[in-house]
Amino acid sequence: MEKNNDKNNPIKVSSLSLINKDDRGSTFRVENDRSGHYILAYRKAGSSSGRHYHTGKSANKNPEILYLLSGEATIKWRYLEEKEIHEVKVSSPAKVEILINIWHELVPLSDCSFWEMNSLEDVQQDSIRIE
Repeated sequence: MEKNNDKNNPIKVSSLSLINKDDRGSTFRVENDRSGHYILAYRKAGSSSGRHYHTGKSANKNPEILYLLSGEATIKWRYLEEKEIHEVKVSSPAKVEILINIWHELVPLSDCSFWEMNSLEDVQQDSIRIE
């Protein structure tokens, strides 16, 4: 299942491919063409992460890719030149891609964990806060 994936939408949410499911749990396929250090984050329900945008200085932020591993979250986003904030609800497991120059914020609806396909250095090099 994919949400909000028309070519004009800067947020792409994709379900992960189920490989196997049995009494032990589920196994999913994760595609990855990036290398280096990544961020594994745990967030509490109602907290906030992000509230920034990326310009593409860091290749690992163009686009930003994160995997929601557990829980549910809302991704709030807006175009830089607009004031209207849009929302996309994401349920784990899911892959989220965020294009450059899109202000975004992740707000967990439940305690959650996610894996960002970039390093802390990528975040420091290419995150711009406008608030």
